Amino acid sequence: MDDADLVALAENGRVRFYEANEFILWQGEPHKGYVFVIQQGTVSLWDERRGEAELRDVRGAGDLLGVEQFNDAASVLFTARSTSDVVVYGLPAGDFGELLTKYPYARQFVSALDSVVTDFKRTDERLDPRRMFLHDLAGPLQTCGVDQSLADAARMLTRTGAEAVAVADGGSQILGLITPRTLLAWIADGGGSANRSLSEMPIEMPPTLGPDASIADGVMAMGNSEAGAVAMTADGTPSGQLLAVLTTRDLAPVFGDQPALILREIRRASDVQSLRSLNRRARACVLHYLTSATAVDWVARFTDSVDMAILRRLIALMGSDAASVCWCVCGASGRGESIVRRQPRVVLIHDDGEDHGDLATLYARVTEGLVECDYLPRTDGPLEPLFQVASAAEWIRRYEAWIQNPVIEGMAKNRYFFDLRPFHGARSLWQQVRDTVARAVDRNIVRVLAHDCLASLPPLTFYQDAVIEQSGEQTTVFRLEHSALRPLVDLGRVLGMAAHEVMGTSTLDRFAMARRMLPSHEAIFRDAAETLRIVLWQQGRVGISQGTNGTMLPPALLSRHDRHVLKSGFPAIHRLLEFTADPKWLDEI
Repeated sequence: MDDADLVALAENGRVRFYEANEFILWQGEPHKGYVFVIQQGTVSLWDERRGEAELRDVRGAGDLLGVEQFNDAASVLFTARSTSDVVVYGLPAGDFGELLTKYPYARQFVSALDSVVTDFKRTDERLDPRRMFLHDLAGPLQTCGVDQSLADAARMLTRTGAEAVAVADGGSQILGLITPRTLLAWIADGGGSANRSLSEMPIEMPPTLGPDASIADGVMAMGNSEAGAVAMTADGTPSGQLLAVLTTRDLAPVFGDQPALILREIRRASDVQSLRSLNRRARACVLHYLTSATAVDWVARFTDSVDMAILRRLIALMGSDAASVCWCVCGASGRGESIVRRQPRVVLIHDDGEDHGDLATLYARVTEGLVECDYLPRTDGPLEPLFQVASAAEWIRRYEAWIQNPVIEGMAKNRYFFDLRPFHGARSLWQQVRDTVARAVDRNIVRVLAHDCLASLPPLTFYQDAVIEQSGEQTTVFRLEHSALRPLVDLGRVLGMAAHEVMGTSTLDRFAMARRMLPSHEAIFRDAAETLRIVLWQQGRVGISQGTNGTMLPPALLSRHDRHVLKSGFPAIHRLLEFTADPKWLDEI
């Protein structure tokens, strides 16, 4: 804000002193003509709607009181009481509101204080690839007709300096790409006449996207394809009119490092040390762009692609040739929500005819390789390290036992196995397990699991560099995974089971399914999804920067805004817990 506007606001301000245990605002009273800024001291906020006072927040120097009037609240939301000697500055609400109209950044900040908002952007925030269009980076389209020769395509590459030339038919439909790698492969295979028609050449088809695709979409499509390029067509399909071809070089103005290039290099890595370096590059790239909760969706897709590519490459480097096996991941990796460098939970399902001992040895080598790839080793999980290697029949027996006797069989400590997702091998083995779980899940197990979720509750609030728990206890560390991530993930899993679509889905997928199953409660699941994005953003940002798994966050590492955004999601978690704890919702499905 301009200094002149701030001085004008302060000129009409007032200063007020409160002794300890005085009331500053009363819940339900009309809004004051002032917005209050706490200059010093501590103020507690209380909810008295249920006949007894329940502590809702603790605020200190620099925090605001009474701004809910700008977020459409009909009256004061909570009673504000001083818990020490307090000095507040009162700023005229009319003047304050005019500044919110003049400065959208301030309007957005105030809006984030009383709701779950993931799209708040700092003024110094980097460009978000999810909000930038791929077509803005497209250069001139270079094409060859299918009846032209390989020499013609090579001359066009040389003359234009392009990284790819599209081969198109007369109707501007792409048939493939000619790249320097295509030419090298042709030479390596013995070459032949360069005057051969392109119609006789085995040319590579790139992935296609529509004109509304974001740069993040292009990165993922390009990185997961050997072509190293993406074609943009009028309708996003291979048969649509060709508009542009983009390669990794076209993304250089946006990315310091190339996410698509990192994925390609992982697939070609010759040893574990190369994979280690690429994993570090991937996380450094992620940290650069993990600037808000809105970035979580595409960043999580990228880190999941990195982790799965590293796992596939490790399996290849170990020389695995077993045909009747299915490699899977579970837990955070199974849900596609592992942004930090935590080691993926790997599961191996094999056919009864495979040698269990040899597969157990291979599994051990792959998991050891993950540690060498700079993943943080796990300290939790089953006591027997090779528990994760078993036949499909044995896995089916385990899942049935967990569902039928959850307490005796210890389902609670093995719940992450219900996030199982295949990434390599015979997918049919995973499908057998998945179908068994879908058939075995009933209302009883859903009720039991929903009740168990009540064991993890979010804290009350942050105050200075402390975390205030529901009990009033103060701690110096925010247990992000236990207090915020676990209840969201566990409740999402319960909702996925109720929909009989738990395996192979993410927590966001499960909340989306719940919104479709229970449309009258859509707001609960929408806020839960937004809160999950906020929690994953902070876990990834702090975890990667600090070299940890991000499960424990000291509040000192969080800015004032970060704390406001995080605690705005705590009520959303409580609403979700209260909703699923009442089994009546199952009757609505």
